[in-house]
Amino acid sequence: MDTNTENKACNCFTETLNRVKEHLTEQGKIPADAIDVSFGWQGQTYMLSGGQYAPVNPKIEVKFRAAKKSGGHARNLTKNELSIVASHCCYCGREYQRDNG
Repeated sequence: MDTNTENKACNCFTETLNRVKEHLTEQGKIPADAIDVSFGWQGQTYMLSGGQYAPVNPKIEVKFRAAKKSGGHARNLTKNELSIVASHCCYCGREYQRDNG
């Protein structure tokens, strides 16, 4: 494996999606006579600023029961989620090059 990835495009997400597609097809999980078959990342990101980026970024889910002023804790869970914009590819570890404009 070539470790000099500084000036090369990172295609890890595309390659991984293609490997999953091939694997599921070869295993017969996708019927040979199926039509309109599509594969895509859930939660895909589109960045308006240029540069390189991960098309899918890690999502963190937060859940907790808040303390009530009268004591005890709330019956219902408070839920929130946020996404982290990755600065490195989670597959090859290559740092993404961002546009500074």
